Amino acid sequence: MRWNSLGQLYAGVGLSGIGPILVRTAPVDPAATAFWRLTLSCIPAAILAWRSPRMPARDIGLALLAGVMLAADLVLWNASIVRTSVMEATLLVMIYPLLVALLPTLWLRRRPDGRVIGGGLVAFLGIAILAGARGADGGDLLGNGMALLAALFYAVCFLISAALCRRQAAATVTFWTLIGAALGALPVALLQDRILPAAPSGWVNLAAQALIAFASQLLVARALRTLDAGFSAIAGYGQPVVATLLAWPILGQVPQAAALVGSVFIVVGIALAGRGEAEAAPAPARPGTAEPAPGR
Repeated sequence: MRWNSLGQLYAGVGLSGIGPILVRTAPVDPAATAFWRLTLSCIPAAILAWRSPRMPARDIGLALLAGVMLAADLVLWNASIVRTSVMEATLLVMIYPLLVALLPTLWLRRRPDGRVIGGGLVAFLGIAILAGARGADGGDLLGNGMALLAALFYAVCFLISAALCRRQAAATVTFWTLIGAALGALPVALLQDRILPAAPSGWVNLAAQALIAFASQLLVARALRTLDAGFSAIAGYGQPVVATLLAWPILGQVPQAAALVGSVFIVVGIALAGRGEAEAAPAPARPGTAEPAPGR
């Protein structure tokens, strides 16, 4: 069961690394891309949620809140990239896994896992090397603040989702989270110049992004039923590694030596954070919240 959850987590992170490649060829503006990706993801999510146990109104509200946090993260992240350097925006927004690992200690007074924190710091060093390889053109105080706020919003979204997935069906949690995110992204998308694709091929691009994003989110949500939220978030550091490697054959962007070194640090950090996860006892699921069997 533990190895199955780890496999789902790594598969979800791997799929999420494809997203940045498709965003580079998106037919609409960034905020509109996020809106359509989230909105189209609701279609397969609704199909799976229809077959899953229903959630109480309180948990639906929490899932919607997590979705709004996700939308705020996407909007602020895009805005920070425009205002500040790519290096600073990347470094600041990627502190979210460490926030996920540390925030519960503030309100639950729970001692953090030293292996998770240590592995997260090693992986963050890899992110710093990756960001440094891209170079910096000069930062902006407001842009840096947006990146930090985006990291906080996503950390809260991740923690809410993790708590919900331990007591509700992952498919249902994913559906309501995507609904909240799509509604949260809509107002900003309407301010964009290019909202609709000009050609049918543009819809294919957006549909592919939506399907990949949905599959990634669902896999991570299922993994969160048994895996530690802090470690699961730190595993997300693998996304830029996958994106960097895929950009080589698809976009012709040959990674610099520093990017490869940073990728090695990230992989080592994830491995250190995950020590003991395969042997740890899984968190007990509440009665009546098991996932439906395949083919049911």
